[in-house]
Amino acid sequence: VLVIIGLLSVCQTIAFYALFNKVILLNFDRIEENFVRDNIARVKATIEDQARSLDTICHDWASWDDTYLFVENLNQEYADVNITEDTFTSSAKIDYLLYFNRERKLVHGTFYDAEKEEMGPVPAPTISELTGNSQLFSHPTPGSYSNGIIMLSGSPVLISARPILTSDGEGPHHGTLIMMRSFTTERAEKIKEITRINFSAELVNPPPVHQDAVLPLRVLLQQPAKLIATPLDESTIAGYGMLEDIFGQPLLLLRLILTREIHIQGHKTLNYLIWSALFTTFIFSLVIFFILDKIVLGRLSNLDSDVRKISKSAHPSLRVSLSGTDELANLSSSINNMLDSIDKTQLALKENEARLRTIAEFTRSGLFITQGSKLIYVNSVMELITGYEFEELFSMNWWDIFHPEYRGYLRDKIMEAQKIGAPPEQYETMIITKTGEEHWLDMRIKYVTVQGKPASFCVCTDL
Repeated sequence: VLVIIGLLSVCQTIAFYALFNKVILLNFDRIEENFVRDNIARVKATIEDQARSLDTICHDWASWDDTYLFVENLNQEYADVNITEDTFTSSAKIDYLLYFNRERKLVHGTFYDAEKEEMGPVPAPTISELTGNSQLFSHPTPGSYSNGIIMLSGSPVLISARPILTSDGEGPHHGTLIMMRSFTTERAEKIKEITRINFSAELVNPPPVHQDAVLPLRVLLQQPAKLIATPLDESTIAGYGMLEDIFGQPLLLLRLILTREIHIQGHKTLNYLIWSALFTTFIFSLVIFFILDKIVLGRLSNLDSDVRKISKSAHPSLRVSLSGTDELANLSSSINNMLDSIDKTQLALKENEARLRTIAEFTRSGLFITQGSKLIYVNSVMELITGYEFEELFSMNWWDIFHPEYRGYLRDKIMEAQKIGAPPEQYETMIITKTGEEHWLDMRIKYVTVQGKPASFCVCTDL
C-alpha cells in the first residue's frame, strides 16, 4: 500500500509539473514577450510622438501670415523677432529652421549648434540633400506635409516639412518650411527618461554590431511593423523594432535588453506550486495510509495474526476475534463458521475412525492396507495369522509373508491394482508364518486411496 501510494504520488507530481510547466511557464513567457513588445512599442511611439510634436510647431509657423510674407519680402523685422536663439532652445528644441520658396530655393536657413550654443548658417551639403528630396516640397493640397525621421549627413534627424500658407490655411503656398531636430545621443537619453526604458537605436546600414540582432533584423527588414521579443538566456530577454524614414524605408533598429523578471517569477511560482503539491500529496498520502491502516490494514493484520496462531496451535476451540459490521468483520465471522464446521467434521471423522478401528480389531478376519511395497495398516488378527508383531510387519515388504509360489503373482496384481484402480478381486493363497508354518488364506483385495495416494485394502480369512 505504501509503495502504491508513493508511486501514485510521484505520478501525480510529475503530471502536475508537466501541466504547470506547459501552462503556467508558457503563459508567463507569453506575458513576458508581450511586455517586451509593449516596451518597444512605447519607445517607437515616443519617438514618433517627438516627430509629431515637431510637426505641430512647424504647422503653427508655416500657416502664419507673417511667415507667408517673410518668404516673399524677407523682412528683417520677422527674422529679428522670430529667428532667435530662444526659438531653438525653448520647448520647441529645434536644430534647423529653413525657409524655401516655391522654386525650392533656400531664402533663409539657420542651424543651431547646441555644443557651441550659437546660431549659424545651414551647411551646404545639408541643403543639397534636402532639395534633392522632392517629396519634402511636393504639396498638391494645402494640408499635405512630410513628417517623421530621415537620414541627413550620415545622421538621423526628426523632420517636418509644411507648405507655407496664410493664417487661414489658404494658398496658394509660397514655399516650404522645414524644421528638424537631430536625433542625438542626448535626445535618445531624454526619451529613455520619458519611457524609463533603456534602449538603443542603431542604423540599419551598416548592420548593427550586436550578434543577437542579426536574425531579428532580417525579419524586420521584411516586416517593418513587427515587434520581436527573443530570450537571450535564462536571465535576459531582448526586444527589437524598426523605425522607417519618411519614405517608408527601414532606418533605425530599436533594441532593448531586459532582465527576465517575469520568467524568473514564473519559475518561482512553478517551484512553489510543485513543492505545495508535493507537501499536500505527502500529507494526503499519510492521512489516507493512516485511515487505511486503522480501518483495513491494521484489522487485516490482526485477522492474519489470529489465523496464524490458530494454524500453529491446532486448538479446536480457538477463534478469530474482529469486531465491526464491515466486510472484514463478515470475513472474520465466516472464518469462525468455517472453523466450527471443520471441528464438527473432524469430530465426526474421529468418531467414525474409532468405530472402524473397533470393528477392525474385533473382526475375525485379518485386515491390512498396502501402499507401494509397505504396509500402512494391519489389525491385531494379522499378528495372530502371521505370527509377526506390528513393528515387524511395518518394517518388511508386505509380500514377504506370502509363499514364494504366490509372492510374485500377488505382488504384480496388487501393484497393478494400485496403478489402474482395478475392481475388487478374490484369491486363495498361501502364507509362511514367522515360525515357518504354511497357512491357506482367502484374500479379497480392493483399490482405495489413502491421503490422496492409491493403496490396496486386503481382507484375509484363515482357511
